[in-house]
Amino acid sequence: MGTRLVAIALVIFALPYWCSAADTALVFLSRIEITSRCADIEPHKVQAGAILAFELSRQYRLLTASDSIVRALRDAAVPSDSIAARAGAARQVTIRLDCFQNLLRADIELRGSNTRRSGTGYALVRHRWEQNDRPLRDPAVLEALQRAVCVATGDSTLYSRLDSTAVRPATLVAVTSMELQDNPSLPLWELFEDAIATCYSGVLAAITGGQRSRHYVVLDLDTRDSMYAFFKLYEPEPAMPPSKEEIAALAYFGVNAIVSGTLERTTDGALLELRLYRIASNGTTQFVARRRRSISDDSRVAYLTTVAEVAEELLSSP
Repeated sequence: MGTRLVAIALVIFALPYWCSAADTALVFLSRIEITSRCADIEPHKVQAGAILAFELSRQYRLLTASDSIVRALRDAAVPSDSIAARAGAARQVTIRLDCFQNLLRADIELRGSNTRRSGTGYALVRHRWEQNDRPLRDPAVLEALQRAVCVATGDSTLYSRLDSTAVRPATLVAVTSMELQDNPSLPLWELFEDAIATCYSGVLAAITGGQRSRHYVVLDLDTRDSMYAFFKLYEPEPAMPPSKEEIAALAYFGVNAIVSGTLERTTDGALLELRLYRIASNGTTQFVARRRRSISDDSRVAYLTTVAEVAEELLSSP
């Protein structure tokens, strides 16, 4: 009885603080689910990322089971389904984290008394520990969670109001191919003579340039090819447009846009064109935008630099 009285007293004194805290809305974390493909990510890391994701919004604060007010309510024998409301949280959130190769996907669901909104966010693991070369996933977990929060709250500028470079919702995109269109009547260029290397390196350069975009999450080559391999689509041809099966494999993993390119030999040198397509729900592609740039020198360095620049420009806006 004494313990319960102390817990109730703590709740009474703590509630005014929580209810009057700044202009932030309290959200109660009800559950975290991590799929088996994320076996190396521990729940407390996801919880820490979620706390920071809500905190950085400056509009929400996440309550977890470890918060003193929640512990006090439980010690006071408050029913589990009433803790969130008694703690002052009008909404609850559940989090699901999934991984595939270097891609992280965060799904969150925000539930209020009469509302239910969900959001999905993606991020790539780009860092590794220096000591053992193992993937450092924490930054990507936070980034994916932030994007999911933006979508679930319906506020794409949630983090960028105070920092224009901050995280925003981003479309998942794959660079699929670079086709070469030579002209035998013109002097031969080495870029066209070594066609396989030109196509492959062009895809890599487009990925590099595209990954500078704030509006798109561009798959690395290993992750893209692992998606193909998951459906037993091995050895995709970088010089050919993606097949229906390859597009379907990408769409299965949430990819809803692709970038493909062409390098055409011209009398002035070569014309590079990169095109952005949306993947429709029926598996077809819909043209969105293109960018072109002339290349005057038969130089691989100039070619790759140009590809990266054009890819960055193509994906510079949503």
